[in-house]
Amino acid sequence: ELRQRNVPYSAANRSAAPDPITMVNYDESRLSAPALLAASPIHSAVAMKMHVPVLYTFLPATVQWLMSCCCPKSWSPQWKRRYLVALGEYLYRFKDESGSSPKGSPIPAATIDARIVSNNDNDDGGVFSDIGDFKIGLDMLPEGCDALFVISSIGKTQYFAVESREEAMTWVNSLRQMRQDAITRNMGHSKDIPYPDEWKSFDKSAKRLRDQKTRIKSKLDAMNTKEQEMRSLGGAGGGAAGMGYMS
Repeated sequence: ELRQRNVPYSAANRSAAPDPITMVNYDESRLSAPALLAASPIHSAVAMKMHVPVLYTFLPATVQWLMSCCCPKSWSPQWKRRYLVALGEYLYRFKDESGSSPKGSPIPAATIDARIVSNNDNDDGGVFSDIGDFKIGLDMLPEGCDALFVISSIGKTQYFAVESREEAMTWVNSLRQMRQDAITRNMGHSKDIPYPDEWKSFDKSAKRLRDQKTRIKSKLDAMNTKEQEMRSLGGAGGGAAGMGYMS
């Protein structure tokens, strides 16, 4: 009876079906900050993440300066509050400790390279330029933060500011230990080391969420590429027509 009451799925109402790009993912909703915190994570705390708009990194230094002075703050690099949770084989980022789903994809611990930024790291006094041509240094820390640590994973670098060097060291040591433990498990050398079943469940959800976001990104990239190709063909067609008219 219930089946008879449902509208049959057909080409006529196919547009009403959920879009796989916008559909809420079960794993994403399951990986909430409260749920992860209840599972006794390795470490969790507030950190300020440096957010740099993509286009900003390609602009000359003069234009960057003008944007920082005259344009909305959203157009320039800015620190954003994040709540980080390190659990199992992933690092999760949330808007706050009550976040219902992660911000972005969970970062696999096995791929993380974590380190502290200090004044002795290079000749520029603790200044780095890993984010395109944008330079970040210890003199740019937000109010209330005295230390900076950096996470690199799969070609992406992220900077996090925290209250003290001790807190930064705790994060770096925790992430390095997670990386080593994840690599050891993947090699099958940790059979005698206990690993909570709840963590395994979260790890599986995190992997599925990453895979889904990767598929969505690939689909969007393909759509953008196709759109650019169509525009290019349209421009070429218009050029050819124009040339024929002139001849």
